[in-house]
Amino acid sequence: MPLKHDPADVGADAQFSDTSVPRRGLYDYIIVGGGTAGCVLASRLTEDPTVSVLLLERGSVHNTFTMWCPLLSSSYAQGKHPSVRWNSTPLTAANGRVLEILTGTVLGGASRFNSMLYTRGSPAQYDEWRRQGRVGWSYADLEPYFIKSENAVSTSGYYHGTEGPWSNRHFDKFLFSSFPHTVKAAKDLGISYTDDVNAPEGPCVSCAKIPVTLASDGKRLSTFDAFLPPLITTQRQRLTICTDTLVTKIDFDVGGVQPVASGVFFKPYESTPKQQPFYARAKKEIIVCCGAIETPHLLLLSGIGAKDHLTKHGIKVIKDLPGVGRNLQDHVGTTITYKVPLSDTFHALESSLTRALTEFLNYLIRGRGLFTNPSVQVSIFAKSDNLGDDAEPSVEETNRETFPDIEIMPIPHECTYVTSQKSQGFFSFICVPLQPKSSGTVELFSHNPHANPKVDLGFFTREGDIEVVRKAVRLAMALGERMCTNGYQMENHLIPAGDSDEQLDAFIRQNVRTTYHYASSCRMAQEHDTVPGVVDDELRVHGVSRLRIADASIFPDVVATHLQAPVVMVAEKCADMLKKTWSATN
Repeated sequence: MPLKHDPADVGADAQFSDTSVPRRGLYDYIIVGGGTAGCVLASRLTEDPTVSVLLLERGSVHNTFTMWCPLLSSSYAQGKHPSVRWNSTPLTAANGRVLEILTGTVLGGASRFNSMLYTRGSPAQYDEWRRQGRVGWSYADLEPYFIKSENAVSTSGYYHGTEGPWSNRHFDKFLFSSFPHTVKAAKDLGISYTDDVNAPEGPCVSCAKIPVTLASDGKRLSTFDAFLPPLITTQRQRLTICTDTLVTKIDFDVGGVQPVASGVFFKPYESTPKQQPFYARAKKEIIVCCGAIETPHLLLLSGIGAKDHLTKHGIKVIKDLPGVGRNLQDHVGTTITYKVPLSDTFHALESSLTRALTEFLNYLIRGRGLFTNPSVQVSIFAKSDNLGDDAEPSVEETNRETFPDIEIMPIPHECTYVTSQKSQGFFSFICVPLQPKSSGTVELFSHNPHANPKVDLGFFTREGDIEVVRKAVRLAMALGERMCTNGYQMENHLIPAGDSDEQLDAFIRQNVRTTYHYASSCRMAQEHDTVPGVVDDELRVHGVSRLRIADASIFPDVVATHLQAPVVMVAEKCADMLKKTWSATN
């Protein structure tokens, strides 16, 4: 079925309850959010030709060259981009700094503009979830879902898939000399190199080559491209995709033992608050896939959340569920930067029209070169507990019971979004604590669904997090010093004033940034857990029937890696759960 852009084509003019006869606005499943997870879920559910699915996405298709080209599509810090951006609340533990919040408005979500990194995370973390009581969420339980979606081009092994729709591959070679210099410096510090970051028996501490979700012709391979290609969207007559659509509220039937999610209200994304919404009803279930910012936002608007907060905004309480929006996590980033030769950075494209045209033609003709965005070809993973003052790791690398809490990404450009001189090249290390203890919140700004939610990222509000970043920065500085010793031309540009704890902490608090890895704001845990849960092990919202969540918000804790591969895994698992539930019911 062709993509729809008008909610009037897919919804009823008024709310209805009769599901006994087919009509406009009636579907088996309604998926709210056509992002990274939503595209996967819509594709898998409609593999059964008898199942009808309505996928609602607030953004557009944006099927343009700019969005296919990895380098151009990832340039979301400037210019027109399919995203919504607003400010966080001031960070109380980081000098009151205000950071940008960004959520996607495009089919495929963040997979349409992220760095394309395909990393599953450590089996030890998923096994820890199982020890915490999350039945069905050990690595052994989840590996089949990683395999199902995957077509691994550059790596092999029993744990890799080769028949899935979503390809990942390594770049043919290191495209900047800073990468092999980083690998050599890591080896000098005792950190071994691995070609397969996703090997389940791989080392906890490593310098790993990172695969990316890139097609053979050099185009970005988002979940929209992989799971909802034209062959699927045009041939599956019971799949309805409606873009440019804002879901304003989930509807509930409240006459029974517990509320039942029955439908959704929605209208054009660019509509006014006073415009009457359309209505669609689900015969089976509603699945929310809006991401860790917008999913709790929609639940709160719909009356699911902390009673006091909902009452404050004049919203009728459907289910008092304090965990909604209460455990927002993100991977903090702190960047140190060096001046390096211009020709060995992305900045060469800005300073030289000849270099830019050469690289652009290389991309158009061969699908290779800098326009494929080889910004992160390797990454260093470490464990802070085993880093001494000299920054050298001392840990059993293959210990299956541990997983890294530090990642250091070497990137051949300036990453602080500060305009620098175009005649200079820059090289950065982004230092990231992968297991933050701190968390923030997503709350209503108002009851108006057009208003962005109030987001407190909560960085450094718990003890221990800044100590991990401090060790990460020391390790990055040690890598930089070793690279210089080994002959790579580098000059300090933005680094701490000294090596004392006080100097490092001041630098970190002043230069902290988000990596946009929002997660865990509707975490999978018991409703009355120490950190309250929102969904159970089947991703069903506590105390509500026929409503599930499938996105990064359900992670019990933010996954200690890049999030797109784990999010796709969640969507694959959710689709399987739904099929099993309704197969048994039928």
